[in-house]
Amino acid sequence: MIFLSFKKSFKNITIEGKFTFEKGFNVILGPSGAGKSTVIKVMCGIEKPDEGFMKCCDEVFFDTKKGVFLPPQKRRLGVVFQSHNLFPHMTVRENIEFALKKAKEPQFTVEELLEKFNLKGHENKYPGELSGGQRQRVAVIRAIVFNPRAVLMDEPFSSLDFKTKLSIMEFIKSVHIEKPVIIVTHDLFEALYLGQKFFLMDNGKKVKEGGKEVLKEYVDLEKIKKFLS
Repeated sequence: MIFLSFKKSFKNITIEGKFTFEKGFNVILGPSGAGKSTVIKVMCGIEKPDEGFMKCCDEVFFDTKKGVFLPPQKRRLGVVFQSHNLFPHMTVRENIEFALKKAKEPQFTVEELLEKFNLKGHENKYPGELSGGQRQRVAVIRAIVFNPRAVLMDEPFSSLDFKTKLSIMEFIKSVHIEKPVIIVTHDLFEALYLGQKFFLMDNGKKVKEGGKEVLKEYVDLEKIKKFLS
């Protein structure tokens, strides 16, 4: 379980909220600019909160009152951003092997992962030689195979075709159902397919959390914003 409470101010908006992420799939929804990605960045240590507290698997990641801040590399979180974050000097195979070496008991071999993620024939290519969708598939593999404490995903499927998206989502469900998986998305299909608990954000604040009834409020919010624009 992950407990997160934080506040982070930017020039035009303040992002804040309290979240409890349990094992399984936690989906953060909200319109563009709502602060969803900031939640992920604060959790993985890219952004330092102005104030707040985070605890994951009985370890405090940050506590601003006590001056505690665990560096990102010590948090053991699997993270997927839209920008892929692969090692450009490593091939596909080497990127995957790097992640597998961090796993105490790997569940899959490189060959199995290449097959599952439709990357056969691309294993000796460098990230710069891959399409955006192929790079994202490698990024997803790297995030989930080293047995992280939790997996954080910021719009992880945005560059994938529907068939690949569906295949990877099913694979993620089968591998990480016993861990907290936090997914930021604006895609209702992704939310419905993966989500077990939902958090709705708007204008920098968490405004609702719960089961699938939250999705209706998200749809209503999007309709209102489109009407006002």
